[in-house]
Amino acid sequence: MKPTLKMFALFAMIIGALVLTGCESDNALAPVVVPETVADTAPPAAPTGLAASTSNDNVKVTWDANVVDEDFHGFMVYRVVWGDHYPMLDLPTQDTIWIDDHPVNVACTYLVTALDETGNESAWAAVNYYGPEDESRIGMQ
Repeated sequence: MKPTLKMFALFAMIIGALVLTGCESDNALAPVVVPETVADTAPPAAPTGLAASTSNDNVKVTWDANVVDEDFHGFMVYRVVWGDHYPMLDLPTQDTIWIDDHPVNVACTYLVTALDETGNESAWAAVNYYGPEDESRIGMQ
């Protein structure tokens, strides 16, 4: 074997050994550890203190503010008539009051849920409305 070819073979073996075994030194950088992203699947707390009252042919639904969830985004309001759920808002609201200025003239239930920033929705809080004739029967569920 020619000396040039021997040098090339030796060089190739050294490079191969370094690739296979690695090259450690005191100055070697520690591997970068990227933390895993954990998906937020926990819903916020359900609204509390839900109440409904009537005034001037309107139904006013109120509830307590969410002060426990750091990622709280807003509330959604639904009206349930004969088992069908109807969203009353297009977007979540930060308000703790909602006025139904077109209430139905039959018994229904209003539901309020909380949403967090990732879209998780809480369990609902409910209040029953029995119609404009019988405000004394408005009750929480």
